[in-house]
Amino acid sequence: MKWLIVVIFATMYGDVYIFTEPTFENRETCMESVVSEKDVLLQKLFLEYGRIMPIRGVNCLEEETINKILNEHNAKPQKDLSI
Repeated sequence: MKWLIVVIFATMYGDVYIFTEPTFENRETCMESVVSEKDVLLQKLFLEYGRIMPIRGVNCLEEETINKILNEHNAKPQKDLSI
């Protein structure tokens, strides 16, 4: 099983970024990487978004769990947010 780093942003929509590389064999190793490599992770996020994004939380989840959450989310009808 693969563990991935997941970043949840403190935005109105609760945007999420999933690091697909590197992967980890267990949650402990993944979380250790979050702490020891935080500057590298923040730099990658800055390169992706071109600005500093407010972060609500960072966690490590199994790839299967992430896929299940995404599939359930995508199966729900989307609300029309237009005014």
